[in-house]
Amino acid sequence: MLKFLALSLTCALSILAAEGSAPATFVSNAEIMAALKEQPPNTQTYDKVIKTVDEGDYKVSIVILRRIPKPGVEDTALSHERVTEVYQILTGSGTFESGGTITNTTPVDLTAQAAGPSTRGTIAGGTTRPMGPGDTVVIFPKVPHRFSHLDGTITYLVTRIEAKGK
Repeated sequence: MLKFLALSLTCALSILAAEGSAPATFVSNAEIMAALKEQPPNTQTYDKVIKTVDEGDYKVSIVILRRIPKPGVEDTALSHERVTEVYQILTGSGTFESGGTITNTTPVDLTAQAAGPSTRGTIAGGTTRPMGPGDTVVIFPKVPHRFSHLDGTITYLVTRIEAKGK
């Protein structure tokens, strides 16, 4: 897990470091575990920003996300206007769906979760693939995505990269 975190931060911050403006930023495993312990009881989705680096043109956030499926309830899709997300599955597994078009949309502001202006809706014509521990996916802005099925509780580390003013 720490290896992926270091790699994600290195990649994300390399954009900033190329301009000579960003120091290295670290998130420890202890910080991730502490954030998970803060999950309120009986929450289906826990989306906690652990650390954010804002260097003007780019904002990079490290987030821990845990989803607990509720029988009979299907997850809606999301599409973020300006944020690229990188998911790495830590525990659990499920079916990830992305691409296609998003229909039956509702705007939602996910700024508090470092995902910015977004849209919720239903995916039509998306592609599915199984994901489990160690798997990683990169989701660019405006790409509809969701977990269409969870095999149980899933926990994943998310790197959110916002290109501001672009």
